Amino acid sequence: MSLESDFFKKKRVLFDKLLPYGFSKEGDGYLYKESFMNGDFEALIIISAEGLVSGRVLDRDTGDDYLALRVERQTGTFVGQVREAYAEILGKLADACFEALPFIEEQTNRLAQRLEQLYGDQYDHPFKKYPSFSSYRYPLNRKWYGLIMAIERGKLDLGKEVWEQEKLKQEVEIINLKAEPYDLAGLLDLPGIYPSYHMNKKSWISVVLDGTVTDELLFSLVDKSRALVSGKNLGNPAGPDFWIIPANLKYYDIDAEFAAHKINTWPQKASIQTGDYLFVYITAPTRALRYACRVLEAGIEEPHSDRKYMKLELLKKYDDSDFPIERLKELGVTNIRGPRRMTASLISEVKPSLKASKS
Repeated sequence: MSLESDFFKKKRVLFDKLLPYGFSKEGDGYLYKESFMNGDFEALIIISAEGLVSGRVLDRDTGDDYLALRVERQTGTFVGQVREAYAEILGKLADACFEALPFIEEQTNRLAQRLEQLYGDQYDHPFKKYPSFSSYRYPLNRKWYGLIMAIERGKLDLGKEVWEQEKLKQEVEIINLKAEPYDLAGLLDLPGIYPSYHMNKKSWISVVLDGTVTDELLFSLVDKSRALVSGKNLGNPAGPDFWIIPANLKYYDIDAEFAAHKINTWPQKASIQTGDYLFVYITAPTRALRYACRVLEAGIEEPHSDRKYMKLELLKKYDDSDFPIERLKELGVTNIRGPRRMTASLISEVKPSLKASKS
């Protein structure tokens, strides 16, 4: 772990901030120079096109790298002063040109964004002793379905994999997920998936979040883990899913569409399938469920277009006072920024209205 990686861990560079801050363009990357310690030293900070940060500290008397800065066992008042001054430069740069991220890996941050948008789930920190560990819980019973942590690669059960010592010492971000016992053998044959670290290896796995496992597979494993810990709260797992989708009347007049046609098309969203139920939530200033629909067909491909669509059948229109945002929050729905599944509590509330609409 270098000084630079310590400062820029869980941070993403804002490239538009670099030139105004004082960086110069160097090939595909950027270079920043700053003298410090009364001009005796110069910091050279390089940011690659991929956003990776590296740095050098030059002794201006000799023109050589000041290597004592990099040696942890190297102590002394002067070395400490140089290290502190360089750290101050890195800190200012981090504050001015980077944004904070919840996790180290880009894949982990994509997962966190999806879980918030789809389910409204947010992470917590379950261990005081390990404040960087983060857990995702099923909201109704508070059971974990995902535990994210950064550990040395060598602590994983790597089986027959052979790694260089340096790679074994490398810190990797992983997530522990619950899995069906009959799926374990097949999953553990895949690169990037291992017997669970510090959890029951008969029903949990560890997935390395460095992109070795595709987002598609990772998201599927997380969804299944969430369903497994939920018990019976999601209803019949073989039955239809219940989804909420937000609609902004400023951009799409869904009222006019459903007034004119009982069956309409909608861009394909998330993992919605034929037979699922889809409820349309009208965003601010209304902030309430308004329409209940059945998905007649999903994944429809249209000529000369890369987009896919769903065919929706209108089942019921609710009064805005039936399911306003306040009631939705009481039923466990706290975030509707994109397609998300309903909570068990909300499903039990809307099901009677669907039966009534069929009679």
